Amino acid sequence: MKYKITYIHPFLEKDFQDDFIINKTKESLTKFNFKFRLLDADRNIYFEGVATRNDSFDPLDFLGTEYSCTDLQFFENGKFVSL
Repeated sequence: MKYKITYIHPFLEKDFQDDFIINKTKESLTKFNFKFRLLDADRNIYFEGVATRNDSFDPLDFLGTEYSCTDLQFFENGKFVSL
């Protein structure tokens, strides 16, 4: 699965380079059809992004442990649903 981060919670931004977040171009939106977000145990949204599939824990595996994210949700049928 390929994915790109489109939003980082402001208090985490200092941990990432300026070019870590993609530009929302037409190309990136057509290849990456699935919106997702990563939340902590208190339901705070730490990251949002887009992915090529909606059935993989890759974003949570990569960012979850280091940033205390415990839930990965994909946008399906008009709402975010936990994987």
